[in-house]
Amino acid sequence: MAGMNRIYFMKSTNFEFLRPENNLLANLGGLAEAVLHLDPGSALTRLRGFAEELTKAIYKEELLPRMPQSSFYELIKSPVFEDCVTKSLIHQINFLRIQGNDTAHGGEGELRNAQIALGTAHQLAMYMGIKYYGKKKEHIPAFVDVKDPTATFNQLQKSVSSYEKELQKQQEELERVMEQLERERIKNIEKIEAPAKPDQQKRQQQSQKVADSLQWNEAKTRALLLDAMLLQAGWDVHNTEFVGQEVEVDFPENPSGKGYVDYVLWGDNGQPLAVIEAKKSGNTNLQAGREQARLYADAFERMGFQRPIIFYSNGYETFIWDDHQYNTYRPVYGFYSKDSLDYLIYQRHYRAAELEKFNPELSIADRPYQIEAIKTVAANFQNQRRKALIIQATGTGKTRVAIALVELLLRTGWAKRALFLCDRKELRVQADDAFKQNLPSEPRCVIGETNKIDQSARIYIATYPAMMNRFAQLDVGFFDLIIADESHRSIYNKYRDLFDYFDTLQVGLTATPVKFISRNTFDMFGCETTDPTFEFGLDAAINNEPPYLVPFRVKDMTTDFLREGIHYNDLTDAQKRQLEEDLGTEEARNTTIAGKDIGRKIFSEDTDRIILENLINNGIKDETGSLVGKTIIFAQRQDHAEHLEKLFCKLYPQYGSKVCKVIHNAIPHVESLIKEFKKPSNDFRIAISVDMLDTGIDVPEVVNLVFAKPVKSWVKFWQMIGRGTRLRPNLFGLGKHKSEFLIFDHYGNFDFFEQEYQEPEDVSAKSLLQTTFEARLELAQAALKANHPSAFDTAIELLRADINDLPDASIAVKRQLRVVHQLQQNDLLKKFDAKTQHVLENTIAQLMSTRVLQDKHATQLDKLIATIQRCLVEKASCLEDGRDQLLAEIDKLAVNIQAVRQKDAMIAEVRSADFWKNLTIDKLEKARKELRSIMKYRQTGTGGLYAMPTTKTGDTGVCESEREVKIAGANEAMIYRRRLKAILDNMIAVNPTLQKIRKGEPIAEIELRTLTSTILTNHPSVSLSVLNEFYGRTAEQLDLTVREIIGLDPQAIEDHFKGFLHLHPTLTAQQVRFMNLLKNYIAQHGSIVIEKLYDAPFTAVSHQGIDGVFTADDVGELISVLKPFIHDVSEATNATY
Repeated sequence: MAGMNRIYFMKSTNFEFLRPENNLLANLGGLAEAVLHLDPGSALTRLRGFAEELTKAIYKEELLPRMPQSSFYELIKSPVFEDCVTKSLIHQINFLRIQGNDTAHGGEGELRNAQIALGTAHQLAMYMGIKYYGKKKEHIPAFVDVKDPTATFNQLQKSVSSYEKELQKQQEELERVMEQLERERIKNIEKIEAPAKPDQQKRQQQSQKVADSLQWNEAKTRALLLDAMLLQAGWDVHNTEFVGQEVEVDFPENPSGKGYVDYVLWGDNGQPLAVIEAKKSGNTNLQAGREQARLYADAFERMGFQRPIIFYSNGYETFIWDDHQYNTYRPVYGFYSKDSLDYLIYQRHYRAAELEKFNPELSIADRPYQIEAIKTVAANFQNQRRKALIIQATGTGKTRVAIALVELLLRTGWAKRALFLCDRKELRVQADDAFKQNLPSEPRCVIGETNKIDQSARIYIATYPAMMNRFAQLDVGFFDLIIADESHRSIYNKYRDLFDYFDTLQVGLTATPVKFISRNTFDMFGCETTDPTFEFGLDAAINNEPPYLVPFRVKDMTTDFLREGIHYNDLTDAQKRQLEEDLGTEEARNTTIAGKDIGRKIFSEDTDRIILENLINNGIKDETGSLVGKTIIFAQRQDHAEHLEKLFCKLYPQYGSKVCKVIHNAIPHVESLIKEFKKPSNDFRIAISVDMLDTGIDVPEVVNLVFAKPVKSWVKFWQMIGRGTRLRPNLFGLGKHKSEFLIFDHYGNFDFFEQEYQEPEDVSAKSLLQTTFEARLELAQAALKANHPSAFDTAIELLRADINDLPDASIAVKRQLRVVHQLQQNDLLKKFDAKTQHVLENTIAQLMSTRVLQDKHATQLDKLIATIQRCLVEKASCLEDGRDQLLAEIDKLAVNIQAVRQKDAMIAEVRSADFWKNLTIDKLEKARKELRSIMKYRQTGTGGLYAMPTTKTGDTGVCESEREVKIAGANEAMIYRRRLKAILDNMIAVNPTLQKIRKGEPIAEIELRTLTSTILTNHPSVSLSVLNEFYGRTAEQLDLTVREIIGLDPQAIEDHFKGFLHLHPTLTAQQVRFMNLLKNYIAQHGSIVIEKLYDAPFTAVSHQGIDGVFTADDVGELISVLKPFIHDVSEATNATY
């Protein structure tokens, strides 16, 4: 080879025996050896290159056909390659490919890892020598460990940098040679035919024979997989000080009295941290492995050691069993690192046994329901459940609960590191600020700012995507707690790998009400459907005395256009003329726009005028009553928001853009605009936004929300409503608090969610790769049914190629790895029996989304062709639809592009009538292969050239109504009581009767009657009979009701019970729940009769009422807290005279 003479290649330590026949492989091996100590990561990348070159050399030796641009992965997974070589060879090649990938993607290339890979490369070199180059095994020198060359540099007066430069030159030269060689190889590649089936089998047997002589078998493959998993967790399998293999223990169960543990992971103190039992594939073997590993753990204890953690694995499935803390084993996707195992052992001695008997840090979360939430999750964890789901309305301090939970677990030895996940960068910033404020001394790390994760922090904050790209840097035991914010189904479907990879306690947080949470989300956090671990929804927050959130009123207002849309044929003559003037005659006559698309496909000035005028006239005003209070308008899109702002300035020039501005993320300095909007008393009142959630904005002053868009997602809808629910004391002047907010709904959103909306039953949007796979599967099924061999063979080959493209590294694929590997073998797919079809439909299809979508245009064609092929097999009429669609797509190809012109002949053939007249599966398949690469050159419509059409056409038929908002749990009496309390509080200063009642003095009947008539005359909306009925009293006992209401200071009751919870941290979750029910009952009724404690609602906590929750020893404490509120039945008879 010409270029080889210019550079002298150094002699390799282990690959010289290949040099006479394959100079290139010898040089690649030598180069990997040369950088081994300097840069192990680079050595792994070069060994991947060695494995790829070796695979190509096998193709050349075996004369196997391949595509010129085949990737390394495609070469290994090609059916013809798999049928001509033994499986164990593929495993070894794959091992080098995956190890090289990890470093190429920023994984840590440990020296030990690179040494193991070098040993594997030497095994492969021996295979090449024996199989193709006539070497005898006994004549090949044994593998020798490579010395660190830098040690000898001093004697040679040579610097590391000059050595590295020399190596870099050699690497570049090698790459040039490889390219040249590749060009030679692929010159005649089209002429190569695949060997016949019997010949393939014969070759495989010969390959197996060589593998057997090198003693490659399942045990060796398994050891390789386990070694790689151990290395990933930071264990050096060759360092016997920390990783023992075949370790002898006393084992009375064996006749010899001795047993041998496959692997023992040792701690720094010489104690065993874990035992690993390796078993053959197969379920029965795994159970036996678990039992055996448990007996080995017993053996270590008998020998005076600490009890190790138990792992057992067959290389595909791995389980952990920490039987000191948990009664059940669980699947894991890797081994724990030394650090993580040390922490599990530490927890045995220092983890608080009764987690629920600790209060959270009250400076972070002190409200009664927050304490209950944290204790309920704590009780869950204490009872060996590892997952929990908390539902809390927006504005009730979800993040505080999360931070307090993290603090509690760190303080009690339940966690060393916690991860908080959220779905947007803005929320990540907010969460980081909140953790910094509340736990300033805990080291934090925001993941995503750099590629590498700082492993010394205790609190980690990340968005889901940032974590997905980096989690493989950490071992499976790295986190002890993961809190997933707004964890609903879409998150889980996309990022499930995260939740599966880390073996950790997991808590989901969401503000979505129970009835809109999908079954899948409950499953994901180990809850029964509709039964979360803890719930404090909007209704509970509004009904609390005093309320934690404000209720809302909804005003529906729609117009003809918003209800019916704009359809030219339905318009009046005047409206038609206006539309023609605005859009042009032809465009106007073709106009048919649905109501939900107004603001998205057309701007209707008159409709938007009605919306804006309604807000200015009917919205809640500021304290002066002259201008609307803070308002958010949710617009359809960015351009719609801008259109609304322009129209507002036109309608109200006196306010203009001083009062009304657009806020969205595309605006420069959007943060300063948000800050301005947050200021309570300035002129900026109306913010128009597309959804304003992206900014994570929080403005308690908001009193009006305007829905000028339809919302289809319940999660989003609820978050939008949450923008208005925050409390704001003294908003309208001293003592005049925000008590409600208004929602103007112009697009029928409440109707949609109350009537039509149904939570889709866990049908996430399927990826294009999945639907394409399903189309091919349907083709195979149709071909089998119609007995169509060519269609069947085509479909099976395509399905196999799809399955071969599944990435082994994905956790979702790992979970099904055994079945994936079985399907990658020819026979099972070819059989295509009912069981195989079921697995393909229900398991493999879902895995397709883990593949990388290389070219969506090409894949869309794949799917279309598979559908056309199925219609052809079924002789169905859908064939014509498919043909029309294919021809329409081909017509869109841009003829001015060279790549498209090169396919002219094929395009012409597909367009010809003859192609469709004598259509065959093979013709379609040939067209698919030829045209795939050019589908990306289709021209799409001329979007973006024209501004959105606007019309001034008059809109009519305004319908207004106030919707009755039903807040669960808010009864009529409670509403009257709140009203009456407000009335009485205002009257007390001037009314002597009320003053007497407050002081507990007796009053005459006449005074009572006068008081009653005063209230009823001035406030006809208050029904006293409803109140008396609620309290179980007669009309004559009204003074008792009034006395309780006057004396009722909800805040005082709240503080009284809160104080009790704060002083008694050892209350259990169940006891806190009971106390919170008691607080709510007294806040509503003013008092309680002791007997009531054995009745509903208290029997919901325990069927024995109070006796099932508290012991006799606690009663004294309880009586003291209840004393002010215990109601003596006899007092009712003596109260009036």
